[in-house]
Amino acid sequence: MNWRDLFHLVRRNLMRMKLRVAMTAMGVLIGTAAIILVISLGIGLQRANAESLSALGELTEINVYSMTSLAAFGAPTTGAESILDGKTLHELEELPGVVAVTPVLSLQGAASLEWKRLNTFANIRGIDPNALSKLDYKTATGSTRVGQWQAVVGAEVANQFYDPRTGNRPKTAPDLQGQTVLLVVSRVTEDGEILERRVRLRVSGVLEKTGGEKDYSLYLSLRDVNDLNAWVAGRRLNYEREGYPQALIKVNDPADALTVEQEVLQKGFYAYSLQTLIRSTNVIFLVIQAVLGALGGVALLVAGFGIANAMIMSIYERTREIGLMKAVGARNRDVLFIFLAEAGGIGLLGGVGGLLVGLLGSGLINLIATAYIGSTAAQQGGAGVSIPSVTYTPLWLMAFALLFSAAVGIISGIYPALRATRLDPIAALRYE
Repeated sequence: MNWRDLFHLVRRNLMRMKLRVAMTAMGVLIGTAAIILVISLGIGLQRANAESLSALGELTEINVYSMTSLAAFGAPTTGAESILDGKTLHELEELPGVVAVTPVLSLQGAASLEWKRLNTFANIRGIDPNALSKLDYKTATGSTRVGQWQAVVGAEVANQFYDPRTGNRPKTAPDLQGQTVLLVVSRVTEDGEILERRVRLRVSGVLEKTGGEKDYSLYLSLRDVNDLNAWVAGRRLNYEREGYPQALIKVNDPADALTVEQEVLQKGFYAYSLQTLIRSTNVIFLVIQAVLGALGGVALLVAGFGIANAMIMSIYERTREIGLMKAVGARNRDVLFIFLAEAGGIGLLGGVGGLLVGLLGSGLINLIATAYIGSTAAQQGGAGVSIPSVTYTPLWLMAFALLFSAAVGIISGIYPALRATRLDPIAALRYE
């Protein structure tokens, strides 16, 4: 019996018992639809979570901290911690996949920005001017050049300016590109006197909006921030020898971030990247998907028993037919293939139906969730915000659902098929 004859025979047999096939396939449909829905929801939420986390910063950036700098936050120290000196930074730059390494200095004193009659606050950070171009910071206007007392500002810095007399923000945010802003740094002396140092900064560039910390930061050269910190502290530190409190590593690809991060941890530093957080949350989502997918698997297991029962009943109804096939020369292998193909066909029909129902349900869930999130965001003043899909059905999941449902049918049909092959042709022909 060739495959074409087998296909036509199976199709004819299934058409003879439409109601039974439909009822049996319904169990497979429910199980397949459940698997499609829960896994699509899990993958969609995982993708949405990754997108929201990536908006907080670059996936190719790793923040490195010396353990001594974290001591103020309760980190344990032994007195023999590794330091982020010039030699160590050079070693980090030589790691595979690393594009750039720059020390990061934060301004230690209280500071504010003034432009005309407006004031604001910003996160003042000092970085290596030579490494800034390699960090791939995109500018909306201007360039990323930070020479002496030149600054690159985040996209939201201009929007934070307010009038100190009224406390209100201007209707139109100032365009800081090419402007000169006044940085006011203050410190308190031992006598309780407040001193101020005023520095004029030339804005050389405004960064594109990222949705993260960069939007509210102002970047100066390491030398300028070191000079300001020396004025605040009353003494100048040699960071190249004594070590920087923080460094930033830029890797070529997000896949390299975890490898480089492990190397940094082995050197005795604390390292953090968004890839670490995404990996942790992905594990949680995978566990949720496995648990919920197992519930759909239970439904398919129950459906498998239904298929086995239907095929056993079919054997009783077609005993004479089986005997006749064997009498005219059909081999046990032919009978086995017929019943396995019928069982697999029932599973596949249920799988196709389950796939369609799962896709429809997934689309409906996404439509309702998007409408709800959109209305909630609009009420909170977030109209026009991009809303990610909460469900996502990849092609591999569709293929897996169809193959798995067909496999459930075939496995369920093994016992009935073997039972059919063991029928004696003479006894089968006598069967009433």
